[in-house]
Amino acid sequence: MKTPAPTPAWYEAWFDSPHYHELYGHRSEAEARDFMSNLHEKWDWKELHLLDLACGKGRHARAAADLGHRVVGLDLSRNSIQSARAAHAQVAHLSFVEGDMRTFELDEKFDGVLNLFTSFGYFDDPADHAAVLNRIAAHLKPGGFLILDFLETHFAKRHLSPSDTLVRSGVEYHISRELKAGENGKWDTFIKHIRHQEDGQWQEHVERVAALTHAHLSDMLTNSGFEIEERFGTYRLDPWVEGETPRIILHATKA
Repeated sequence: MKTPAPTPAWYEAWFDSPHYHELYGHRSEAEARDFMSNLHEKWDWKELHLLDLACGKGRHARAAADLGHRVVGLDLSRNSIQSARAAHAQVAHLSFVEGDMRTFELDEKFDGVLNLFTSFGYFDDPADHAAVLNRIAAHLKPGGFLILDFLETHFAKRHLSPSDTLVRSGVEYHISRELKAGENGKWDTFIKHIRHQEDGQWQEHVERVAALTHAHLSDMLTNSGFEIEERFGTYRLDPWVEGETPRIILHATKA
């Protein structure tokens, strides 16, 4: 008797779904260019070798390449990588690789790694988060940096919208959100349920992001050999204020 295939984790199924790309297809290329320009100008970056980890369809990677950097984008989603390669095929010094952020092994070292737009915190097991940071550290040159862009958990909890409905290309997506309390000393989790009809049947997808605070992220980074240099709270790189700014953007260097 044939053993059934294991059920894919939520992020494997959802990030590779055409509905994920439909729902979030409005994400702005201009926003990505502005954010990358702010990072580039803040530290006067000069022709760096960068890894965009969990790059999606490559909007930030493309923006960095347009600023003169040599960029590799890596993502678990085959559909995202294929779309990124097709969309940016003519861009010099920009390439894309399919891989798992916990286990990837590339034959090169980078000046910096970008992990942007809450592309962290997807896992239930703390060891998986540690594995991601350890892989990042292993791929950085001595003194290399990490830009980790995450939601500001206290701000997000205060502004959590229980539900809404969005229409994309004629498809109506019903979205509900909840905060699941952590058990046995674990962190809380933001959970988003996305429902839509397809061929008369309701389909449901889920997103889960660990409600990691600055203290959680700081401990994780320290344990993986990083030192936090600066903290920002917006894509304009305004100062981070706990509970008051929508993002926590950490600039950390490899010790």
